[in-house]
Parts: sequence; structure tokens; C-alpha cells
Amino acid sequence: MTCTVTLLEIAAVLLMNAALVVSEFPASGFNVRPETPAPEFLPSPLNVTFRRGEMAVLRCSVYNLGTKTVVWRRQEHSFPLTSGTMTVVADDRIQIGHVDFKNQWDLMIKNVKPEDEGVYVCQVASTNRNIRRMISLTVIDSITEATEISISEEQYVERGEPVALHCNVTGQHYTPDEIDWFRNGEKVTSEKRRGVKLLKHLSIVHRTFSSILSIDTATMGDSGVYVCRSSNMQIANTKVHVLNAETSNKKRGTYRDGQVSNGQKSSTSNIRQPIFAFICLCYLPMFKHFFM
Repeated sequence: MTCTVTLLEIAAVLLMNAALVVSEFPASGFNVRPETPAPEFLPSPLNVTFRRGEMAVLRCSVYNLGTKTVVWRRQEHSFPLTSGTMTVVADDRIQIGHVDFKNQWDLMIKNVKPEDEGVYVCQVASTNRNIRRMISLTVIDSITEATEISISEEQYVERGEPVALHCNVTGQHYTPDEIDWFRNGEKVTSEKRRGVKLLKHLSIVHRTFSSILSIDTATMGDSGVYVCRSSNMQIANTKVHVLNAETSNKKRGTYRDGQVSNGQKSSTSNIRQPIFAFICLCYLPMFKHFFM
């Protein structure tokens, strides 16, 4: 009996000691999952520009999304456009670009229109509404796009003289990417003809692209209609006339090879006519007397 009591007492003491040890550990140390990292947005453009009719793509990449959902909405509206991969609004132009196990949750708007322009919010569905990113969408209406293009005026040059044509393109919203030159419908390049140079200058600040077509020594074959065309299909044209030096000088009435110019012939003819009339008046009575 004494032994049984002693064992019970020992067991009670051990249980009390175990309870004290457990009470010293924080509750978070038992049966509590480690805290999940908060979602983060990966770098992506915050301002995007598209033309009317194009597919607008607004990038949004979320790291550590876990089981949370990505929601897209317009800044001025609380109602979402999409939730996860599902489109919520009744607009078949809107869809989500997402691949399983990827961070991308891009909002895609097909056949974008000027009325789609505005600020869009990529938001992680959470009690913390600060997990969001805003992207500004600009839509260029090609009808009202004010792209300016200008080219040098019509030129007359002598054969053997240099030719220089200037073309300037200025975009309203962005800088044109390139300028191409054509003569009588055929593209002009420096590789096709020796002495032809194409100089180009791009100014992102002023949204201007400039190009100079220069010909060191003009030949008769360089005459024609020259067209400069920008990458956004704006065009301007002008004409170049290469003159043969001998032909042009005769046409201009200059004296060459001992010949009298047109102006001098006309002047001499004007003097001879009254002299001939005066002689006729003087000799007319003599002829009348002789034949009478």
C-alpha cells in the first residue's frame, strides 16, 4: 500500500512539472503555421500607350500570391473587371493573360478604344487594400493623330552640282521610328548608288525624326519625284530637276558658240523693219516715174 501511494505521488509530481514546462513555452511555438510572406508586385510599366484597334496589354506580375486572387478594376469604379482568370463584366474584349504557375496576371483589352483610356488597378484580394498597383492607359485615336511631316521644296540643279533634301517628322505622342526615301517609287539607299548619303537624327525630347538625303554629284538620272515616308506611314514628296548645262543656257537665252541669243535677234529685227520701210518710201517715186 505504501509503495502504491508513493508511485501515485511521484506520478502527480511529474505531471505538475510537465505542466510547468509547457506553460513556459509561448503558445505560438505549438501547432501554429509559419507566417506566409506578403504578396509583392514585380516591376512593370506604369504608363502604356496603344493605338485605336490594337490589343492593349497592361502588365501585372505578383510574387508570393499564394491562395489569394488578383482583381482588375478601373480606378473610378469599385466593381471589378476580372477576378482571377474570370472576366466579371459583360465585355468580350477583356480577358486575363495568365499561365498556370506563373506570376503574370495581365489585363488584355482587344480592339482598344479611346473610351478605354484611364487608370486601371491591379489589386490582390485581401483585407489590406494597399496591395495594389495602378497602370495608366493612353489610347491614340489615329483619326485625330496630329503627325506633322515636311520636305524640301522643288529643286532645280545643274548636272554635277550637289543635291540635299530634308525631311522632318514630328509625332504628337511619340517619336517616329524611321524615315525611308523613294525616287519614282524605288527605295533610295546609299548602297545602290555611290555618292548618296542618308543622314538621320532622332530627338526623343522634341519627338522629332529628321533625315537628309544628299547626292554629291547630280546626274540626269537623279531627276524625279522624291518621297520621304515615316514609320507611321506619313508621306511627303517633292521634285528634283537636274538640268543639262548647255541645254539650260540656250533656253535661258545666253550667247554660246558665236550664235546670237533670242533676245538679240528680236532686237535686230525690230531695227531693220523701220529702215526697210523708210527705203521703200524714198524709192517709190523713182519707180513710178520710170514706169510711167
